[in-house]
Amino acid sequence: MGRKNSPSAKKQLATLITNYEKAKAENRQLYLDADQLADIADWYASERKFEEAQEVITYGLKIHPGNTALLIEQAYLYLDTQKLQKAKKVADSITEDFDSEVKLLKAELLLNGGKLEEAQWLLSTIADADELETIIDVVFLYLDMGYPDAAKEWLDRGKSRYAEDEEYMALTADYLASTHQVESAIIYYNKLIDKSPFNPSYWMGLVKCYFVQEQIDKAIEACDFALAADDQCGEAYAYKAHCFFYLNNSDDAIENYQKAIELKSIPPELGYMFMGISYGNKEEWQKADDYYDKVIARFEEDGDRQSVLLIDTYTSKAFALSHLERYEEAHQLCEKAKEINPNEGLIYLTEGKLYLAEELEDEAALSFEKAIEINSNIEMWYMIASAYSESDYLIEAKEYFEKAYQMNPKYEDVTEKLSVLCLMHGEIDNFFKYNKECEHPLEEDMILDLLNSPEHREEDERTLKEVWERMKKENKKKKKGKK
Repeated sequence: MGRKNSPSAKKQLATLITNYEKAKAENRQLYLDADQLADIADWYASERKFEEAQEVITYGLKIHPGNTALLIEQAYLYLDTQKLQKAKKVADSITEDFDSEVKLLKAELLLNGGKLEEAQWLLSTIADADELETIIDVVFLYLDMGYPDAAKEWLDRGKSRYAEDEEYMALTADYLASTHQVESAIIYYNKLIDKSPFNPSYWMGLVKCYFVQEQIDKAIEACDFALAADDQCGEAYAYKAHCFFYLNNSDDAIENYQKAIELKSIPPELGYMFMGISYGNKEEWQKADDYYDKVIARFEEDGDRQSVLLIDTYTSKAFALSHLERYEEAHQLCEKAKEINPNEGLIYLTEGKLYLAEELEDEAALSFEKAIEINSNIEMWYMIASAYSESDYLIEAKEYFEKAYQMNPKYEDVTEKLSVLCLMHGEIDNFFKYNKECEHPLEEDMILDLLNSPEHREEDERTLKEVWERMKKENKKKKKGKK
């Protein structure tokens, strides 16, 4: 976590960074004061440019040895890169331990070690503890570190004095959203928008609330308002992309992910991953494969070959390759994924799908059995059933859907799947059993449409007729019963 309140405004910071990078490119010295260098380092860290951040801090400490602002940045940089002992060593070296930012840093280190009471005591000694800026810093610190009750104590601390202050209202809205009090958060964000309709951060707060509630149309609309306020609001493009992805609108999702990546509001590897899946949803398998390669390249550049995200990338790429009939490469990717974590059920699920595509039923069954052995939750049973169904192995699909149904009859659309499969297999009693439990059951007129359709299979004629006759009788009984 970097320092939350930079003394430089955005434009001033942008100019500082430009001048610094120009001087660096020209290999000439540029004198900047310690706070300016700390702000530049903080910006690099926020962009996950950790090497550049470290370079600025090292340069700054040569010019300003022992400077508190730069040492704070160094400690936060170590925290960002999971070097906790180094962060603690730097924090301990700071002599100005009365400084509120130093106390915030040391409190974060204590919270990292689970020492809540010690952190609470340290924060209580901050001289300007009742100032709004301090309250904001402490509330966000506790929220970031997973201590919502402690955050609430500090939020309440400022209520009587700052209740009508816009910054305090924004803090309250963010606290409510962070603690899943979404309806209350929405009320606050709307109040803030009434005060400052062109503040994109308030619209983005609303976006996140609507997204959590799965009110996707409202979330997209709020993204558009955020972009009207600031057309460079990358976070709005990222959330808009997620919304379109959720709606299976692949074209608009891809367009917005691309913009979000350009504006550096989403890690490229994550954006490329979603873009690859989106192209897969469009069945543009070569483009999907190209984007998965971009994800892999990013991890290789960073030297992070053991990331969990790589497992998803390898398996998604393998699935794309199976559609391109490059089966050997696809299986090699599954093996690479196993090297990262041999106990990940998703790998064996993917492997099973590959074997089905190759019409190797026995090998597929063994892979699916291994997936269930590792992860026997309902989602895995359902995904295997779907894999069999999509490859027209309907007997096996029915078996796995039935297991999912036994675990939870209301899971996803399992009753719909089973009713259709039972109809196809001529299991009329079972069809009626599952059909009655469907959210949108097949009705008499739908069965008649199937009967009249030239596309229905000849062997299904007798079953469809029997189902239709039985439905007619049942509907007549219902009508009589109402009378």
